[in-house]
Amino acid sequence: MKHLTYLIILLTSLMMIDCTDLDEVNRRLDTLEDEMEKTGYDITSPKLTSMEFLASANPNELIDNVKCDIIGDSVVECWIHHITDDKLLTPHFTFNGDSVMADGVKLVSDVSTYDFKAPVKLTVYASKKAKEYTLYVHAFTGLPILWIETEGREEIISTEDYLNAHFRLVEDVCSPSAGAITEADGHIRGRGNSTWNAPKRPYRLKFDEKVGFLGEAKDKSWVLLANYFDKTALRNATAFYLGEISLLDYTPHFHFVEVMLNGQYCGTYQLGDHLKISENRVNVGDDGFLLEIDERADESDVFFHLSYIAQPVVIKDPDVEVGDDNYNYVKDFVATAEAALFSENFTNPDEGWQKYMDMDSFVDWYLINEIAKNTDAMFVSSCYMNLKRGGKLKMGPIWDYDIAFGNVNYNDNCNPEGICIRIVSWFDRLFQDPAFTTKVKGRFAYFYNHLPDIMDNINKNATYLRYSVMENNNKWGTLYNYTWPNYDIWGSYKNEIQNLKNWIQQRFEWLKSEFDM
Repeated sequence: MKHLTYLIILLTSLMMIDCTDLDEVNRRLDTLEDEMEKTGYDITSPKLTSMEFLASANPNELIDNVKCDIIGDSVVECWIHHITDDKLLTPHFTFNGDSVMADGVKLVSDVSTYDFKAPVKLTVYASKKAKEYTLYVHAFTGLPILWIETEGREEIISTEDYLNAHFRLVEDVCSPSAGAITEADGHIRGRGNSTWNAPKRPYRLKFDEKVGFLGEAKDKSWVLLANYFDKTALRNATAFYLGEISLLDYTPHFHFVEVMLNGQYCGTYQLGDHLKISENRVNVGDDGFLLEIDERADESDVFFHLSYIAQPVVIKDPDVEVGDDNYNYVKDFVATAEAALFSENFTNPDEGWQKYMDMDSFVDWYLINEIAKNTDAMFVSSCYMNLKRGGKLKMGPIWDYDIAFGNVNYNDNCNPEGICIRIVSWFDRLFQDPAFTTKVKGRFAYFYNHLPDIMDNINKNATYLRYSVMENNNKWGTLYNYTWPNYDIWGSYKNEIQNLKNWIQQRFEWLKSEFDM
């Protein structure tokens, strides 16, 4: 009643003032509007009611009309279902209010053209009110697209010989640098062992000058992981997430991309770091070492053997020759560390294994691979170690998890129960030291407490890949079909993801009981 009386007074006062005094009129109108809002009087609320991009208004960019979804009254998502680099578009939209602004620039439906390559802050104004939306215009699957053109469109058939190529990475609206384009000339060859023999092949990229992709540090060496054997495409990503939250000095950085090779769609890949010594990767200085335990070592590799590891230890970086100073240094150091581990006083922190081997890295590398029940990490292959001169031997980086997390039909590693990495010679010995066992239990509790974050990471990645998975499956037909060495086939992508999460949950619970937590 009080507000109603005040409104009558204000209306009367408006009738009595000099209409030529515009400032006074506007001031009283503003006051009147405020009071009308307080009384519940219906003043138009700003709202975007529809948005789309019509092919007729965008003939050079669109094949079909693109209807946008207004989600939760705060987000607008639009999907252009074909590949396009150009998002300079004219929108058609309806709204309640006076005007619509895109990042502060006025938009007029069917008239204004705007570049939607990055997320746009869309604001609808009505009187004194404003409503903000974030507008995302995705293209194709929503992933960045890496275009690769080999010289003369020559086919990549070798894991040894590079071909000259041009690379063009176009980031999508949700990429680290939305809409950015990175171009470089470089070289490409095949990579991998069993993965190279799969229909969808992985690749190694090399550039003459350092180049940065998707916000990562510049480097000359990159890889494309195909994940052909992993129907979820998330086992490597999940392991790398564990690495990121661990005490390991470095975990490789990867981003999902779509690959277009010589004009043909090649599928969904992970673009990221090639393992090497550098400041932004394995940072062991100019005179340090990157090693790999690898059963596939051959005459092209430089390696040495140890007493308690059956497979060769390959010196991956730097390039050395058998018998030179670098070769002798790293061979002697690792052999001395192993001898200390298997000595009678190996538990002595000053004279035993801890004098030569870094506790934190051995514990976390062990746990990540035990959680994943990673067959290769049973000191078979892709088991990396690093050594900085004057420092201790460290495990890591972690690598190669496409047949981990239950995705394997041998060694009983499909079973979420049972010990895997602990039976390996070095770790079997380490578990005989109470200091190591205590550290493992404490660190496992840390990873167990992060289980909700691990599941959330899987869910976010699965949502991000929801459209790319369909395109990749259309190309390679991996869903619903056996690919080596699958233990089981769960059908839809949703089912594959749920199986992965179930397996991880069961694995954590079994390990919790194993470590007496």
